[in-house]
Amino acid sequence: MDIRNIDLNLLVALDALLSERSVSRAAVRLHLSQPATSALLARLRELFGDALLLRGAREMLPTPRALELLGPVKRVLDEIDILVQPRAAFAPASAVHTFTLSASDYVEYALLPPLVDYVETNAPGVRLAVRPLDLPAMERQMANGEVDLCITGLQNAPPGLHTRPLYTERIVSVVRREHPGVGAHLTLDTFCSLEHIVASVTGGFSARIDAALAAHGRERRARLAVPYFLLVPEIVAHSDMISTLPERLARGYADRLRVLEPPLEIPGFTVGEVWHERNQREPAQQWLREVVFELAQAPQRQTLAPATRGRRAKDK
Repeated sequence: MDIRNIDLNLLVALDALLSERSVSRAAVRLHLSQPATSALLARLRELFGDALLLRGAREMLPTPRALELLGPVKRVLDEIDILVQPRAAFAPASAVHTFTLSASDYVEYALLPPLVDYVETNAPGVRLAVRPLDLPAMERQMANGEVDLCITGLQNAPPGLHTRPLYTERIVSVVRREHPGVGAHLTLDTFCSLEHIVASVTGGFSARIDAALAAHGRERRARLAVPYFLLVPEIVAHSDMISTLPERLARGYADRLRVLEPPLEIPGFTVGEVWHERNQREPAQQWLREVVFELAQAPQRQTLAPATRGRRAKDK
């Protein structure tokens, strides 16, 4: 018997017939005519190779085979009913769930602390597993269910995945507080003369800032490339090097570093959520995405030391 050739509505009819033990009462329960219900009984007898119900004095009598089927048929129909019911809303206060996220160390610094605080207060049974951002493997990880949600620059999102912008990040410059070569304003000449630290997951020395400099006919002195954003503030604080960082990260080190406006326009980027279609309608995943979105909207802006973008920047 091939299940692909079985009409599952026959199981509904079988349940009604075995429960009611009457074709007429089963017909009422199924909202069918008595002849139509009799036809279903005939199909069921053929399907199972058994009479199933025999005529009795007051009601139809189930055969031994019918009694064997009664319990399993009810269980199957109950399970199908559960499958087709709308998903229950996610209840964070009582849920026991683990979410797996991937993000760069910069995004972890910017968003993970408030997310952990929120979860600890509002969803005590929820756990967060955070994995390093792996751009080449992002799509595969999400398709396989290894990662539920990725938070990254949306320029990194592969086509075909769902995305939602969280915030637009500005790029700022940082030097140590007592840097002898940087005055009240950061000029383009000073910016290009200093040695730079580059945060690059690939270990390369080129970044979007180099394209901005090239438009002015200038270039910088990239001295050190590191794979993690969080290494940069520590090195800058103990050297005379300069770096450009996302503003949310730089602001966290404002007590040790001077945070300055760059002397030229450096394109920012949009940080967003990225997820797979498999999680699009999952209530728990919808809850997580909404929480991350709301936390990302918290005010972050801080006044920066101005830069000199006057004649020098325009002449270059």
